[in-house]
Amino acid sequence: MPAAARSPSGKSDFGLLAIGIFKLAKSGSLLALGIGLVHWRGQDLGQLASKWISTVWIGRSFVDRIIFKLSSLNDMTLEEVAAGSFIYSALLLVEGIGLCGKKQWAEFLTVGITASLLPFEFYELFDHLSTIGMAITLLNVAILWYLIVQIRKDSGG
Repeated sequence: MPAAARSPSGKSDFGLLAIGIFKLAKSGSLLALGIGLVHWRGQDLGQLASKWISTVWIGRSFVDRIIFKLSSLNDMTLEEVAAGSFIYSALLLVEGIGLCGKKQWAEFLTVGITASLLPFEFYELFDHLSTIGMAITLLNVAILWYLIVQIRKDSGG
């Protein structure tokens, strides 16, 4: 790797920056989800989703599952999901900013959070195998592996 693409500590600027940007994008998405859930609280989300989805053609069974799940959510569940979305968004924001700044604490934080959530991702995959779920899980495993390798390099191990 060219010297310009590495920081003085020997870390790949591109790898950490890419993961950091990915975390920031996820943070923004979860923040938008939380805001949307708070905004549309008290409304039939299934009906809203049905209107939006009818303008875009996606596999019918996928659409039907989403509409059914959204229609069955009550206000308490929406508030819990919104709160979880805001909290996870904040964690991802901290991870993303730290990784973009090439901070070692952010690498450890990301490894800890990602590793702790993988069992839930594996459970979800075994419960309902999907291409999107598989891609997200593989991406998180790759991020975890990459950061562990970086941490080991930094510690000389």
